Amino acid sequence: MNHRELVEALFEEFDQNNDGKLSKREFRELITCMLGEHGLETSSRIFDRFDTDHDNAITREELVDLVIEYAI
Repeated sequence: MNHRELVEALFEEFDQNNDGKLSKREFRELITCMLGEHGLETSSRIFDRFDTDHDNAITREELVDLVIEYAI
């Protein structure tokens, strides 16, 4: 499985309502899962930085950009 496939699987897992976007709540759950409670403090800053179209959601492409930049 390559990096993109891993990100796609991660996105699918946390896109609970299957709308093709991660809401702030869904994104917070993803970050908490990956980073534990310490991630809660930074999840809003990360979310705001990567919500490049400012639609208050993280798209698949925005998540790919996040993963590539932070090498998560």
